[in-house]
Amino acid sequence: MRPIVVLSLAASLALPAAHAQAPAGQVAPAPQLLETAVVRVPGPGMWQVRRGDHTLWILGTVSPLPAGMAWNSARVRGVIAQAGEVIAPPSITVDADIGFFGKLALLPSLVGVRSLPDDRRLSDVVPAADYARWTALKQRYIGRDGSVERWRPMFAGFELYEKAIKTVGLSGRNIVGSELEAAMKGRGLKPVRPVAKITVANPKKAIKEFKAAEFADAECFRKTLDRVESDLPALAARADAWARGDIDALRSLRHQDLADVCERAMLGGQFASKYGMDRLEAEARAKWIAQVESSLSKHRVAFATLPMREVLSPDGLVAALAAKGYVVEAPASEAAQ
Repeated sequence: MRPIVVLSLAASLALPAAHAQAPAGQVAPAPQLLETAVVRVPGPGMWQVRRGDHTLWILGTVSPLPAGMAWNSARVRGVIAQAGEVIAPPSITVDADIGFFGKLALLPSLVGVRSLPDDRRLSDVVPAADYARWTALKQRYIGRDGSVERWRPMFAGFELYEKAIKTVGLSGRNIVGSELEAAMKGRGLKPVRPVAKITVANPKKAIKEFKAAEFADAECFRKTLDRVESDLPALAARADAWARGDIDALRSLRHQDLADVCERAMLGGQFASKYGMDRLEAEARAKWIAQVESSLSKHRVAFATLPMREVLSPDGLVAALAAKGYVVEAPASEAAQ
């Protein structure tokens, strides 16, 4: 999937991508810094999805990217200059329709939402072998900060991941989004956002339940440790491939998707089922497909962004459009030109 999960009741999660399995209990040496002195890199070409003479141009995105990267967005700006609509990736929103003053009243309840319940620590809730791995990686990438030891495994893992990617010259900064926003502003366009949304009627109660809920984030935590231990070089290679527009390399650098595991930890289980969160993934994907069909019925040219996994995966959204009879044309690899 994998829509961005926005939990305005609790927290916003930027989920890391997938992993390659690491030898248990071993911490690989920190890889060399990725070269970040890149000037106006081309990025990948765009996929074309056509029906008749109507075309949707899709830019596949990855995160993280090289820190300080300067992206030459001229090709994308050229498409946006002609586009009747710009379609954002599918997303999920859990919200509470309670107004400004009601949200102020929630602030005390939000305190500690990322913390483990009952004053527990990471060592109390993750297997001993995983905690030993965490301790070694935390010492390397986070240091002596003890507060993270009281966080849920999912949040602790994300903190480790964010610190670790910086050591290989990567950044989660939304470089592409900033360029696209400027291009759309020049046209007076705002992106159409296919959103699957639920509104919680009793947010204070939901927040209390969220704090006490048990999530399957031990698996997310373990796979995040795998990613940091052994997959930083692959992340750096993927970021470099995106920057250079090397589609062939991007295809070869696909991994099992850690975002799936971590997202399901948040959207699965009894808590999510009670509030209807477990149905949102399929709904968001269906809304995106419907929006594409609507846009192409009205406009000769439309533009969209999607996570690269949705572009390349045989069960991704681009494949879903191909299955519905759209003609899909992949870009040539810049490296081959």
